[in-house]
Amino acid sequence: MSLHAFTTFWHRFLSVRWLIPILLVIAASSFGLFTLKSDVAQGDLQTEQQAVAEMTLQMTYLQGTLERLLRMGDLPAVSEEVAALGSNAALRQGVLIDERQKVVASIRLAQRGRAVHEAWPELTRPQHTQRMQHARVRMAGSVHVSEDGQQVMGYYPVTLQTSHRGDKVGMLVLQQDLTSNKLARRAAAERWAARSCLVMGVLAGLLGLVVHVVLGRRIQRLVSTAHRLAQGELHARAGLRGVDEIGLLGRAFDHMAEQVDRGNQQLQESQERIRALLDSTAEAIFGLDLEGRCTFCNRAALRLSGHEHAEALLGRSLHSIIHPQGDEPSDCRVCEAFREENAVHGDDELIRRAQGSDVPVEYWSHPVSRSGERVGSVVTFVDIGERKRAESTRRRMEEGFRTLIEHSPDAIFLHRAGTLLFANRAAATLLGHASPEPLRGLPVSELVLPGEEGALTVTSHAGVAREARFRHHEGRQAVGEVMTVSLVFEGLPTVASITRDITERRQVQERMLATERMVSLGTLAAGVAHEINNPLAYMLSNLHFVDTEVRTLAQSAEAFSGDQGREIQQALREAIDGGNRVRDIVRDLKTFSRGGDDKRSPVDIHTVLDSCANMARSEIRHRARLVKNYGAVPPVYANDSRLGQLFLNLLVNAAQAIPHGNATLNEIRVTTMMSGRQVLVEIQDTGVGIPPENLTRLFDPFFTTKPVGVGTGLGLSICHGIVTAQGGRISVESRPNQGSTFRVLLPALETPLEAVRAEPERVAS
Repeated sequence: MSLHAFTTFWHRFLSVRWLIPILLVIAASSFGLFTLKSDVAQGDLQTEQQAVAEMTLQMTYLQGTLERLLRMGDLPAVSEEVAALGSNAALRQGVLIDERQKVVASIRLAQRGRAVHEAWPELTRPQHTQRMQHARVRMAGSVHVSEDGQQVMGYYPVTLQTSHRGDKVGMLVLQQDLTSNKLARRAAAERWAARSCLVMGVLAGLLGLVVHVVLGRRIQRLVSTAHRLAQGELHARAGLRGVDEIGLLGRAFDHMAEQVDRGNQQLQESQERIRALLDSTAEAIFGLDLEGRCTFCNRAALRLSGHEHAEALLGRSLHSIIHPQGDEPSDCRVCEAFREENAVHGDDELIRRAQGSDVPVEYWSHPVSRSGERVGSVVTFVDIGERKRAESTRRRMEEGFRTLIEHSPDAIFLHRAGTLLFANRAAATLLGHASPEPLRGLPVSELVLPGEEGALTVTSHAGVAREARFRHHEGRQAVGEVMTVSLVFEGLPTVASITRDITERRQVQERMLATERMVSLGTLAAGVAHEINNPLAYMLSNLHFVDTEVRTLAQSAEAFSGDQGREIQQALREAIDGGNRVRDIVRDLKTFSRGGDDKRSPVDIHTVLDSCANMARSEIRHRARLVKNYGAVPPVYANDSRLGQLFLNLLVNAAQAIPHGNATLNEIRVTTMMSGRQVLVEIQDTGVGIPPENLTRLFDPFFTTKPVGVGTGLGLSICHGIVTAQGGRISVESRPNQGSTFRVLLPALETPLEAVRAEPERVAS
């Protein structure tokens, strides 16, 4: 037989038609051997268990019988009972041993009366001696199978004699052979295994015949269908029927073929969708192989290159497409990019269209790998002509905006991380410089006075401008209203501070404040004169009296120590009190009239309120009672002159809101307390109140509710400016015919409240 024929035979032998019957025969044989081994082992175990049970039952009965006969003293009956055990052919030994190790009874007559080591030497072995000793101690029998499994040994104690000196205990020992029983069971197991193997062999032969005749043809049909599917005939089906395994396999095979066919259709549809998606993109996409030849292009690529059909690009090198009349490929940056292992990006390339025009493009080159090996690249181009034109337009707009900023009347500062990046000409003018160049690069902290940096660095909220004092190049101060916003400058976050120079306006306001002071002083002139005249009247009168009395008493010094002397002393004290009062009034007038100095310092708010109350006394005394309810508050950080003007205006307004004639029924209450970390001052009156429609305009300049000629409309506006300049807030609450309450919040110094003493409520005279 040739090698090819042997190989063919071996392959056919190992085919399913032959392999299944052979495997079934092997399985049947293996099953028979396994069954035989299992049955033999199970039979031996059952034989041992049965023998142990029978011997236990037999020896238990024999133990009781022998003890009964021994108590009766019937020794012959005991020997007969033991000898009767010899009828059991499987019982090889059986003896009753007394306490002296003598054989009392045995199944063999020759052993009676002999010592144990002579009659049955095997019992002298240690394992038997230990078991007999254990049975005597426990007075309970035990049955054991030998280690080789061929014998069963039983040890049961028997009471030979009972007396007051103790019981005499003997030992009944039996030995049974299991060999014959096990051989019989093993023979039966072998016969059963032989019959099982024979039946399985017959079944394997029949099944092999069925497989060879029926299964082989159906499998061959499956093989033929699989070959057709492999050749691309995705519509091929096996068409096998039936409910057996081959039928199920055939239907599963046909279902798999349908899934493959459906998957192929879905793949084609997916490819069409991807193609449509790529064709709908605005980016020009080229697929390249390792040689740089075009293997794919979308419609945008055709439009960018100026061609109508993809056949004009496929198979051509990328360099010949984008530079049909250009330099060598080694000089093409795009061609160099797709040879790189990593992604490459560029935005400075020109593509020559088929019509001869150049298009500026931005490109990306990405490598394509399959199974870890690079197979090509994808290069994407974007027409950036519009972007270039937009950038040119943006640059022109930036130049226009820069010109607009340069010529803006407001000072504009651009700074980042505390360093000035840009300043326009108005900013240079604000700081006293001829040009903005010396300012660039300076720290922001050098542009303003200490403590004013927040106006330039902290973003303004709700469009509210803040005031800041700037360092002028000539050494003086410049005041500006600052609006700070965040923006992007040169691609990075930047802070822009737009500043309007209000130095001249502040000077005008100072002049207006002085004018308002003069108006307030004019209003109080009559009252102040009256207040000064009253103490001066009795001062002059008392002084004249003192002068007259002193001249008279000079003639008689003895009378100077009497009642007249005491009157003179009283008059002098009154003169001193009046002089002190005049001094206080003058001091308050001087404090109120001091201006032009905005320096802040710690101020005792109660001292300022008392001074203002003294100055407004003539306006208040005929209209209402002045009640002071001072709480425990720390000093405030403010300007005492400005606070004097503020509270004097509020007290005078409160007094003017109350008609004359009911001073005992009306009151003006001044209250101080803490509100968080600020000092709150409330000035409450019981006057006519303010209409609701006027509350929103109350602090507007030149707005007044007083008759023409009485007020200028600047008092509350100036009060609002003073409070804001001191870092505080002012608000009003009013109801018609129920009075008004003005609340002023001022920043408090960090002083513990325990160190501040509260003053009891008192009514000013």
